[in-house]
Amino acid sequence: MSRRQSLHVFALALIVAAPWLCGCEGYDRKHDYKVVDVTPPDPTEMDTPAGGARASTGHIPDIVEEMMARRAAYLQQLVELERAFLAGGDAVRANWARRQRNLTDKVEVYPYLTQETPEQTAVRVEPKDAIPAADAAYNDALKIRKEVGLIPLAGALPHVKDKARQALEMFKRVIHEYPTSDKVDDCAFYIAEIYKEYLREDDPDDELAIRYYRWALALDPNTPHPVRFQLAVVLDFRRHDRSNSLPLYHQVIELQEDGNVSNQKFAATRIEQLSDEDFSHIRAQEPRARTVAAEARRDTAAPREELPVPPSESSEPPSNSGGGQ
Repeated sequence: MSRRQSLHVFALALIVAAPWLCGCEGYDRKHDYKVVDVTPPDPTEMDTPAGGARASTGHIPDIVEEMMARRAAYLQQLVELERAFLAGGDAVRANWARRQRNLTDKVEVYPYLTQETPEQTAVRVEPKDAIPAADAAYNDALKIRKEVGLIPLAGALPHVKDKARQALEMFKRVIHEYPTSDKVDDCAFYIAEIYKEYLREDDPDDELAIRYYRWALALDPNTPHPVRFQLAVVLDFRRHDRSNSLPLYHQVIELQEDGNVSNQKFAATRIEQLSDEDFSHIRAQEPRARTVAAEARRDTAAPREELPVPPSESSEPPSNSGGGQ
């Protein structure tokens, strides 16, 4: 194969791979599949709840509080087990207990009783201070996040999910350890991004992603990140919530959010699609229907000027009352 042919093959491969190399956003958005599992619990488990009687929705706060107390007690028992094994000289089993505690501690605890993010209920944040240690931790997390984003189809690869989860934990750690850092709002945005793109099994209904996007926007309405655009996309394509996504698309254009022209063009297109149900220029139509729609718009915009009607050829000539044969 000649050098020129090789270059042609390489260029063709780049064209084919461009959508994946550039990321999924803004290329070909479609309504995403549902990953939520709505399978009910095993009937035998439902028949014998912990309290003895069947639980009702009115007892949900009590159930959640009891669950959290038992979780804390379980973690404490693992600490005691680790100490006991160490005291007995069994380092292997002590490491097992430590590992089990670390894994349990990392399991997502969902905010069952609030409309906020888990961090909002755990710590009070006020992003105002430039803290070098927080900046360093944030940059470390952001570096991992960028490495994950460079890999095509990254969300489908298990080892990439692990790296994304590592970055997620690092961003959350910045929020917990440095609640007054000016990087808190940035962390909230990237946490939402990670849930949205890589950890959908942890957030099958996108509820956590939505909450973190909204929190990031509340913390910094002038955010440098495309928060409104990403939130609009999630609400639009995954939640099918057009009433709440449409105002966000408008804001993307009005504020020229993030300076991203591609996002603004997509928002404008989506506004037309959502606002003009019958005759969007994007929607496939019959040629005659498109012509009728175009004529209707033209007539509404500018009335036609009436032209004089020419005399009919078949009309009788005016009679000459003063003449005769």
